[in-house]
This record gives sequence, C-alpha cells and structure tokens, in this order.
Amino acid sequence: MKHRTLRLIVWRLLMALPILFGVIVVTFVLIRALPGDPAIVYASGPNMSQEDIEAIRRAMGLDKSVFEQFLIYLNNIAHLNFGTSLVTGQPVLKDFAVRLPATLELAIFAFALSLIMALPIGIISAIYRDSWIDQLARVVTSVSAAMPGFFFGLILIFIFYFLLGVAPEPIGRLSGWSFAPPTVTGFMTIDAALIGDWEIFWEAIGKMLMPAASMAIFAVAPLMRMMRGGMIDALDSDYIKSARAYGIPRRKILLQYALPNAMLPVLATMGMVLSTMLGANIMIEKLFAWPGIGSYSVNALTGVDYAPVQAFVLIVAVLFVLMTLVIDILSAAIDPRYKLKG
Repeated sequence: MKHRTLRLIVWRLLMALPILFGVIVVTFVLIRALPGDPAIVYASGPNMSQEDIEAIRRAMGLDKSVFEQFLIYLNNIAHLNFGTSLVTGQPVLKDFAVRLPATLELAIFAFALSLIMALPIGIISAIYRDSWIDQLARVVTSVSAAMPGFFFGLILIFIFYFLLGVAPEPIGRLSGWSFAPPTVTGFMTIDAALIGDWEIFWEAIGKMLMPAASMAIFAVAPLMRMMRGGMIDALDSDYIKSARAYGIPRRKILLQYALPNAMLPVLATMGMVLSTMLGANIMIEKLFAWPGIGSYSVNALTGVDYAPVQAFVLIVAVLFVLMTLVIDILSAAIDPRYKLKG
C-alpha cells in the first residue's frame, strides 16, 4: 500500500513538471507583451536622463533578447530567486512570505464556510429529492453560481457595515487600534490563540467573515451539486437497496455506506475549488484591503513590476498541483480502486 501511494505521488509530480514549465513560459511571454517599460517606471524622477534609463535597463537585463531573458529567468527560478520588486524594493520571496499566510488563512476560512453550507444542503437535497427543500436548494445554488464574489462583497458591506453597523470596518485583518500578535505562523487567528489573546482571535475571525463569505459564494454551487449528485447515485445503487432490505438503520446506511462513496467526486471538486480560491481572490483582497499576495500582485501589475506577477502565477500553479496531489491521496485512501489507477 505504501509503495503504491509513493508511486502515485512520484508519478503525479513528474506529470506536473511539463504543466509548471508551460505556466512559466506563458506567464513570461504575456508579461513581456504588456505595455510599459519597467526601467522607465523604476527611473521615474525629474533628474533622470535617457542615459540613466538605458543604464537601468541594462542592469535589469532588459537590453537582452527575450530568449536570453527567459534563460536567465529559468536559472533564477532554479536557485529560488524570483527577483526583486520594483515597488517595495524587497526580494519577491520575502514579500510573499509575509503576505502568503494572509491569503491562505482567508482562503481556508472561505473554503470551510463553503463546505459548511454546501455539503449538508447537498445531502439533504439528495435525501428529499424533488421536494420543496430540493427545489429551494437549487434556487440557492443557481443564485450563488451567478453571483460574482466582489459584487456579493459589496452587498455585504452595504448591508452589514453601512446599514446595520454590525460588521467591523471592511479594511485589513485587524482594526487600526489593535496590535497584531507576535508572528509565528503568519495566520492571525493561530498566532493569537498561541498566546491566548482571544480578543484578537475573535476580532480576526470577524474581520474575515465578509471577505470569506464573498469568496465562498461561488464555491457553494459546484460543491452542493456534486454532493447531491453523488449521494443520489449512491442511494440508488444496489448495495444500498440491499442494506435497506437487511434492515440496517437508515443513519448507518447514509453515513457508513452512501456518504464515503459519494465523497469521491466531491473531493475532486473540493481540490479545484480551493485552488481557485487561492488564485481568484484578487478582487476580494482589493475590495477589503486584505494584505495578501493577490492585492500585492495587482499593485505590481499596475506598476509594471514583472517579478511579483510571475512569482504569483507560478506559486498559485504549484499550490494547485500540490492540492491536486493531496486530493488524489485522499481519494486513494477512501477508495482502494483509485490506487490501481494511480
């Protein structure tokens, strides 16, 4: 069993290498095709001459051919050197190390919210299919699928912050008068819990509620539909009918027999949803002034700062590959037949 799991991991990682290389190539070409000259942006100032700009361009390697720049970029990636941000003046990896925990914490919290809403609704809809409960659940998922996350975020801000005044100020991870706990993991909630500062812990939770709900809204529809479809297929199967004929309690049939088999397609969807949340949260981070890698990359893009944008796309791609690998391992643990395919 361990050998098959290890073989699955190695195989998936090898299959991911061409994908990551394609991401690197496409990102590099598209970034270079954008209008604007980073050397001019970097050299902005009243006393900069054309000679100064050309010197900066040579120092940044922009005077070389695109192919030469690409080879230099590959060599830098091999040495985990993603360059220096023109906006912050810091190494890109250092900037990402500071901001990535904020993005991960928000994405995980939003993912948990989507699971809490979608999975029970999907199970109940499958059990009471075609009832008014099922019809109401379909309406909810249709609305969530059609609702852009940033638009839903604006609605939440307008209702709960401006009208009702029950939500905290939709800016950042903490209020302006609060002090962040000492950084251990970078996750505000975990760091606050480690020192027992429960006031900051609950404040951080409150700050995440609206942006997390805005991110979770699009994930409810696919998760609920996959959960409902998987449960219906499981409940209509012959082994479930046999279990009912033997008089096995309904609760045991649902939880022990139907649910594990229904979870396989849901697991695959969960991996896709979480990976999408990590990469598609840019608008949410900008809307709520969330100090994550999404808003950081947008600022870099508007500032014609190549390095952070390229690093953002590559890091999201790596996280996507790792998430897919984790889902494969979990699927293999649930269904032994999956190991044979792996």
